[in-house]
Amino acid sequence: MPKLKKINGKIHQNRNHEPMITDFGTRKISQQNFSKIVALPRMALENCGITSQVNVKLVQFKGEKMIQLTPIKEKEVKVNE
Repeated sequence: MPKLKKINGKIHQNRNHEPMITDFGTRKISQQNFSKIVALPRMALENCGITSQVNVKLVQFKGEKMIQLTPIKEKEVKVNE
């Protein structure tokens, strides 16, 4: 977890290239037809800049498996359609 410093009354994050992790807790995996769905809080997605579509990737690194969501900018959405 990144360390925070208080400088001149403001809290700053150390720039040591550690990822910031937000834990959404345990989520239920629902089934819809032939797909599996995991629901995330709408406000959390909006705060990340995700409004309509995301690029989804499975990342495997040092024995860990993670799902990465990357917001697609509005220009990219229009070009891909």
